Amino acid sequence: MDIARAGVEPIVIKFYRQYMQQINDVTYPPGVLLVNPDVQDCLYRYFFDSIQNKYLPPPRYQTRILRRLIEEIENSCKDPEEDQVSDHLMEHMGYLSSLPQQDQIEEAQQKHVHSYYPPLPLDEPGVRPVLIHEARNLLSRGNNVGLRTWEAALHLAWYLFTQQADIVKNKHVLELGAGTGLLSVLCAAHLKASSVVATDGLGLVCEGLDENVRLNEENDLLENCQSPKVCQLDWTDRPAIDELLSEAEKSGVRYNLVIGADITYHPDILRPLAELLNILKNHFPDVVILISAAIRSDTFSQFTAICRDDLKFRVREVSCKIPHGLRYCGFFHSVATEIKIVSLER
Repeated sequence: MDIARAGVEPIVIKFYRQYMQQINDVTYPPGVLLVNPDVQDCLYRYFFDSIQNKYLPPPRYQTRILRRLIEEIENSCKDPEEDQVSDHLMEHMGYLSSLPQQDQIEEAQQKHVHSYYPPLPLDEPGVRPVLIHEARNLLSRGNNVGLRTWEAALHLAWYLFTQQADIVKNKHVLELGAGTGLLSVLCAAHLKASSVVATDGLGLVCEGLDENVRLNEENDLLENCQSPKVCQLDWTDRPAIDELLSEAEKSGVRYNLVIGADITYHPDILRPLAELLNILKNHFPDVVILISAAIRSDTFSQFTAICRDDLKFRVREVSCKIPHGLRYCGFFHSVATEIKIVSLER
């Protein structure tokens, strides 16, 4: 199913993309659109019919969105004889209300498929999302930080897709601390990298990475490209780093781009990360290195200081502006916390 072919307004398509990503602050279409029976039929088929859409959000999220939709429709009804909430929507609300309520804390630990649409025009047909199976509302504790997609990854995804697609196309890409794999799948599928190696230091996270690569293969997003290769990499393990470089050499790969998002969150990993980037830059002098981070503490400034003062990188902050309105049409994320992207150069 392709909602861009449904004949609805762009604001409805943006609403759908936000809904499928399961963000908290969606942009509801105006009531004058929602009272239209054809729009309500579209909402039911694309947003709530599990026969038509097998990657629907979980019931709690559906309930919150549908309840607000029904309120908006009812508040916009001017003629009780003509304007009303569709039977399909009301029946689905009744079905959702009949489901047993899960504990919110327990539910937050559960994984669901989130659909991340790239910022292509809202009226463009055939736009395919990156599918990520994750616990999006998981609180970060210890080893679970790689089990959800963070805002800095979405910010870097927006930057690469809208401003720097050419540094990915037909290039060899290495992602450090890949987490759920959003960036790696994006680079392989939408940005047409020649090869992508997605690395993470934790075996559990690498299992999730593999799962998300397979999920996108099954959904045919990766059918015309080379799927990302998943590899466990501990930044303090020099033999493992040497093996990564050796594998690249055997395959004739010279990495053109190294990326990392929200990987500077703990003081203990800053120097090992910086030293790994130094090794990669020495081995591949022309490689572009881009690191994205949400500025929640001073660890990012500590990291850039190590890179600049100890390893003699030039640290250049790059500009990534998120537009307003309908031009903000994919990879939705909050910038309430400042997010920076830096290029490490020599």
